[in-house]
Amino acid sequence: MLAVVMYHDVVPDGGKYANTPHLLHAHLRYVRDNYPVVLPGEPLQPNKLSVCLTFDDAHVGFYHFVYPILREMGLRALVSVSTDVIQDSVVVPMSDRLKVSSQAGRKGNTASFCSWGELREMQDSGVAQIACHSAGHQNLTGPDVDLDREIPGPGQIIADHLGRFPNTYVYPSGLVNRRIDRLTARHYTYRMRIGAALNRGWRNPGGGPLYRLQGDALRDERGPLQATWKPRLRYYWNILRGR
Repeated sequence: MLAVVMYHDVVPDGGKYANTPHLLHAHLRYVRDNYPVVLPGEPLQPNKLSVCLTFDDAHVGFYHFVYPILREMGLRALVSVSTDVIQDSVVVPMSDRLKVSSQAGRKGNTASFCSWGELREMQDSGVAQIACHSAGHQNLTGPDVDLDREIPGPGQIIADHLGRFPNTYVYPSGLVNRRIDRLTARHYTYRMRIGAALNRGWRNPGGGPLYRLQGDALRDERGPLQATWKPRLRYYWNILRGR
């Protein structure tokens, strides 16, 4: 089976939607030593749990803290980008960028996010694969959402800047319905939500989005992989209720 783990920011003090660099380092070492780590569409080993690491929002903490760890350990991760907040370059010192909260970033202080130059560097290194996370990080199921702008549009923007149209779309806040997913599937082979469950493989029965496990606010190095029987059961429960 496949565990897709969802992380957000990395900051020295951690937080509800973040981890400390020290604990994340220990966690990634544990993942490397115990599981095959894969990116969307790569072959999975039979009878063994594979893990896909996904980091939402492209916070600058990923570039500063996580990227060096991944290179050190020979790991790769999926980084999802909301294109409205990504600039060509950022001239603010890194020490100041790391102090900007993600909430402030969403309100216009884009120094808290990676630049296109940083994303290109990480992609070209082979360490990071870039996914689409919409344009404006909106609830796509809400009223009056411009779905062309939020679904295929940002994928093309990523392709224009990085030379590759992403094969994966990560739903903002994990919110999606069947109509939205059918539309998104026209443009992206893989789609991801939350769901707190494992996956059968890169394609679950019914072809819906992949489920992800919560990897923020880790308490120990094993994190959500500590008791995989729970997300395994949740997978079957989600399939039965059509989610």
